[in-house]
Amino acid sequence: MRIPYRRMMEALRFLLLFVTCTLLSYGIITLLSDKLLPSNPYDEPRGNAVKVVKLVNSPETQDLDGYLTRLQLFYLTGE
Repeated sequence: MRIPYRRMMEALRFLLLFVTCTLLSYGIITLLSDKLLPSNPYDEPRGNAVKVVKLVNSPETQDLDGYLTRLQLFYLTGE
Protein backbone atom coordinates (compact mmCIF):
# COMPACT_ATOMS: atom_id res chain seq x y z
CA MET A 1 0.00 0.00 0.00
CA ARG A 2 1.27 3.37 -0.93
CA ILE A 3 0.15 6.56 0.83
CA PRO A 4 0.11 9.55 -1.50
CA TYR A 5 2.35 12.45 -0.56
CA ARG A 6 -0.52 14.96 -0.68
CA ARG A 7 -2.68 12.90 1.70
CA MET A 8 0.19 12.53 4.15
CA MET A 9 0.84 16.29 4.10
CA GLU A 10 -2.87 17.00 4.73
CA ALA A 11 -2.82 14.67 7.75
CA LEU A 12 0.35 16.31 9.06
CA ARG A 13 -1.10 19.78 8.56
CA PHE A 14 -4.31 18.77 10.38
CA LEU A 15 -2.31 17.31 13.27
CA LEU A 16 -0.18 20.44 13.53
CA LEU A 17 -3.27 22.69 13.45
CA PHE A 18 -4.99 20.53 16.10
CA VAL A 19 -1.98 20.64 18.46
CA THR A 20 -1.60 24.40 17.95
CA CYS A 21 -5.27 25.10 18.70
CA THR A 22 -5.16 22.82 21.75
CA LEU A 23 -2.11 24.58 23.20
CA LEU A 24 -3.56 28.00 22.43
CA SER A 25 -6.86 27.23 24.14
CA TYR A 26 -5.04 25.74 27.15
CA GLY A 27 -2.94 28.89 27.45
CA ILE A 28 -6.02 31.14 27.26
CA ILE A 29 -7.86 29.10 29.90
CA THR A 30 -4.81 29.14 32.19
CA LEU A 31 -4.40 32.89 31.76
CA LEU A 32 -8.08 33.54 32.52
CA SER A 33 -8.09 31.29 35.57
CA ASP A 34 -4.99 33.06 36.95
CA LYS A 35 -6.61 36.46 36.46
CA LEU A 36 -10.13 35.64 37.68
CA LEU A 37 -9.62 33.12 40.49
CA PRO A 38 -7.92 34.14 43.74
CA SER A 39 -4.45 32.69 44.26
CA ASN A 40 -5.26 31.42 47.75
CA PRO A 41 -9.00 31.33 48.53
CA TYR A 42 -8.32 30.55 52.21
CA ASP A 43 -6.41 33.76 52.99
CA GLU A 44 -7.81 36.12 55.58
CA PRO A 45 -10.18 38.56 53.91
CA ARG A 46 -9.10 42.17 53.56
CA GLY A 47 -11.26 45.16 54.34
CA ASN A 48 -14.33 45.14 56.58
CA ALA A 49 -14.66 41.43 57.31
CA VAL A 50 -17.20 40.19 59.84
CA LYS A 51 -16.78 37.00 61.85
CA VAL A 52 -19.94 34.95 61.38
CA VAL A 53 -19.57 32.26 64.04
CA LYS A 54 -17.89 32.51 67.40
CA LEU A 55 -15.73 29.65 68.61
CA VAL A 56 -17.33 27.28 71.11
CA ASN A 57 -14.16 27.02 73.22
CA SER A 58 -13.77 30.78 73.58
CA PRO A 59 -13.81 32.28 77.09
CA GLU A 60 -16.82 34.46 76.17
CA THR A 61 -20.33 33.26 76.94
CA GLN A 62 -22.09 31.57 74.04
CA ASP A 63 -25.72 31.40 73.01
CA LEU A 64 -26.12 27.67 72.24
CA ASP A 65 -29.85 28.07 71.65
CA GLY A 66 -29.02 30.48 68.85
CA TYR A 67 -26.78 27.84 67.28
CA LEU A 68 -29.52 25.23 67.47
CA THR A 69 -32.05 27.62 65.94
CA ARG A 70 -29.70 28.48 63.08
CA LEU A 71 -28.91 24.80 62.53
CA GLN A 72 -32.59 23.90 62.38
CA LEU A 73 -33.19 26.77 59.94
CA PHE A 74 -30.32 25.50 57.79
CA TYR A 75 -31.74 21.97 57.71
CA LEU A 76 -35.25 23.23 56.91
CA THR A 77 -34.45 25.80 54.23
CA GLY A 78 -30.90 24.93 53.15
CA GLU A 79 -29.77 28.52 53.70
